[in-house]
Amino acid sequence: MKQAMHGLTTRPAGQRAGLLFDLDGTLAQTEHLHHAAFNAILAPSGRSLDDEAFLRHVSGQANHAIMAFFFPDASIAERQRLAEQKEASFRSLAASGGVDVTPGAAAMLAWARRRHVATGLVTNAPRANAEMMIAVLGLAAAFDVVVSADDIARGKPHPDPYLAAMDTLGLSALATVAIEDSLPGIAAARAAGIGVIALSTALTAAALRTSGAALVVDDLADPVLYEYLEQRFALHAAT
Repeated sequence: MKQAMHGLTTRPAGQRAGLLFDLDGTLAQTEHLHHAAFNAILAPSGRSLDDEAFLRHVSGQANHAIMAFFFPDASIAERQRLAEQKEASFRSLAASGGVDVTPGAAAMLAWARRRHVATGLVTNAPRANAEMMIAVLGLAAAFDVVVSADDIARGKPHPDPYLAAMDTLGLSALATVAIEDSLPGIAAARAAGIGVIALSTALTAAALRTSGAALVVDDLADPVLYEYLEQRFALHAAT
């Protein structure tokens, strides 16, 4: 479904264009696996997350914030142990074949490569998750930079991950677009001064637009996504 393009600002002439992708919920549909992994570590205390609680307290958040919320009385070391246990469980589930690539992901990355648009993966996931995921998806060589939770002190919703990616790639905010699916991710990109395209893989289009997304699409195969990027980056029509 075609969406209105809000706040379209063209890339300044002569500046390199950059396209920065979130991972979970954006490039790959893995939220059900994260949900199951979190419920596994909550089960010993007789707790579990329904879909609404998962979206509110987990989706897009950094692990340290999630663990502090669910285990407020635990030590920092114990929270770290629980986070590592959860991520190991997630990787086991993902390796067993539970990962679905978002429609259009490979084509979008190939388009960026043809158009000489720099690409980055910017995620709150630990590097072990990120590297395993892009290998499973067949995208290990698709990114010019990968910024994970292990690379920065503060994750999303802080702007630090996006600022680190732009610094590494030599990008300006005006020449960069982020693709996200969560409110913390959108907040991080906007705090870094980056325009955001949002995927309605978990949240409603209305919620994503209210959060400040310039464009909302269902997946990465939407032709409107390419139209937006062609205009945003002031590129000629893709070949």
